[in-house]
Amino acid sequence: MEQNKVMKGCILLVITLCLLGCNKDDLGPTIDRTVHLAGFLGILDGGAVAAYWKDGVYSCLPNDSTNSNVHSLYVNGSSVLVGGWKRASNAVIWRDGTEAIIDGSFGGTTLVASRDNNLFAVWNDLAEGPVFLKNGVIQPIIDTAWNIGPNGLALLDQDMYVSGSSTYHDGQPDSKIYQHAQCWKNGQLIFRENEISNAMSIFIHKNDIYMAGYFDNPAFPGNNACYWKNGTRVDLTGAYAAGLSIFVTDSHVYVSGIIDNQAVYWKDGEMTVLTTPGPYSAANSIFVKGTDVHVAGVEKGYPAYWKNDVRQDIQHQDKVGQIKFVVVGSN
Repeated sequence: MEQNKVMKGCILLVITLCLLGCNKDDLGPTIDRTVHLAGFLGILDGGAVAAYWKDGVYSCLPNDSTNSNVHSLYVNGSSVLVGGWKRASNAVIWRDGTEAIIDGSFGGTTLVASRDNNLFAVWNDLAEGPVFLKNGVIQPIIDTAWNIGPNGLALLDQDMYVSGSSTYHDGQPDSKIYQHAQCWKNGQLIFRENEISNAMSIFIHKNDIYMAGYFDNPAFPGNNACYWKNGTRVDLTGAYAAGLSIFVTDSHVYVSGIIDNQAVYWKDGEMTVLTTPGPYSAANSIFVKGTDVHVAGVEKGYPAYWKNDVRQDIQHQDKVGQIKFVVVGSN
């Protein structure tokens, strides 16, 4: 690894961002109800541009590319951080609309969080593959799999937990590829699901680690939605479904996702359907604030945001695209 080059890029990134922060479940007793949404909108040439909404007002995330997208949304009191990529190759973090490119990055997923003046991040390094940043040091995520794919990041004190999957060749002549949900702590593998699966999102509540995703159940066709609590899987529904996001309170477990091209969410296993059958819809992200349930996603190919099961009006909801993340809190 070209350590000097990467560390130089890392230091530049940290100086540029000047981050302070908390995890989305650390917002405390604040009554602030500001709604932050991040996703993408399609453009005429067939590409997509990363996008952000604050209380329904749209703002394009500045960049010099007509091909960009988002992988994470993090609200740090007075600042909004969005991790993503542009030109499908450069990892980038936008802080309040200002772009910071991570040197030596290439494709993959860009995840970001912060605590106690420290920036925590995950991205794909051109030389090393998936790496994580903790306490100013960049290290590889360790795994023996042929390929790994991080999807979500959560903090517990100063520890980093990453959800995602590993990919294996079966070694047979037809070269089938199998995927397994996983969790890493500070870059070390601590959990792997035996079934074919993927962990799309991660959330930590009172030292318990929750991940939402899907697994391949031989008893049903297609993927089955599920979540894991400390490595124990909880099945949510039948076929053609996936859990995409998870949020846990003192009393309830919420999982948003998709079932047969409809946007849905589960509260303690009881499903609420947000869209009617038809073209692709999905509930990509869920956030609970007090008694309000906020869900963001896509309805029949267009950006959608629901509050307490009622779709809300936002700018540019008539344009092709998706909302991938919702966070309710300060700024």
